[in-house]
Amino acid sequence: MSRAPIPSLALCLGLVLPASANAQEVPSAFVDPLALYGPRVAYDILRDGEKVGDHEITFSRRGETLVAETSASIEVPFLFLTGYRFDYQSTSIWEGDLLTSLTARTDDDGELSEVSITRDEQEMSITGPTGTLELDRPLLPTEHWSQSFVQDPQVLNTITGHVNNITTTAVGSAFVPAANGIIRANRYRLDGDIRLETWYDPAGRWLGMRFAGEDGSTIEYRCRTCPAQLARAQ
Repeated sequence: MSRAPIPSLALCLGLVLPASANAQEVPSAFVDPLALYGPRVAYDILRDGEKVGDHEITFSRRGETLVAETSASIEVPFLFLTGYRFDYQSTSIWEGDLLTSLTARTDDDGELSEVSITRDEQEMSITGPTGTLELDRPLLPTEHWSQSFVQDPQVLNTITGHVNNITTTAVGSAFVPAANGIIRANRYRLDGDIRLETWYDPAGRWLGMRFAGEDGSTIEYRCRTCPAQLARAQ
C-alpha cells in the first residue's frame, strides 16, 4: 500500500534520513514469500512509539500462482473518540515475480478509493480514482513484502492508481526492533514520490519501515511475527 495511516497522507511521504558510508547494492532477486514468511506475516503500526494499528499479509497458492492478501487498519484516538481511521484491503495475484492482477480498496477517514491492475503479457492496465492508465511494461505495486520493491525506479501506487517515481539508496545496516527481539537488517532510503526508510533481513524478509507523518509524528511498521531465530543481533 502507499498511503500514510495519518490524516490524508500518501503513505511514506516526508521522511529524509542520512545516508551511511557503508552502503550496499540493492538486490534484485525475487524470493517466494511462502518460503520467507510462511502463510502469514504481521506488523504493528506505531505512531510516536504508541501502537495505533495492524498490518497483515497472508500468502497462498492457486495452482502455479501466488495470492497475497493485505489488510491494514489504523485508529488514532482524540480525547475519548476516534480522531482518525484508516482501512486498506488488497488482493494481488503473482506469476513468479510478475504481478498478474491486483484489486485494492482504501477508506482513508471516509475518503474511499479503489484501484484495479491487470496484466496482458507485458502490458499493464491500471484503473484508479482518476481514470485508467496503460503501461507498456510491468511494474511492481507498492507492497513492501517483496524486496524487489526497492529495485525499480517506478512503482504502482495501489491507492491512487498512479505511477510513483522513486530513488533507492542502500545505506548500510541497522538493528531493528521486533516483537521477538532485535534483528540485524539491511537499510534502504527511498526518495522521490515515496520517502521513507525501510528494512529487510539478509534473506529478504521485510522487517518494517519508518517515515514522517504530515502532522510531524513518526510512523513505524514493526514486524510482529518474524522468526525468533532471526531476532538476534549478529
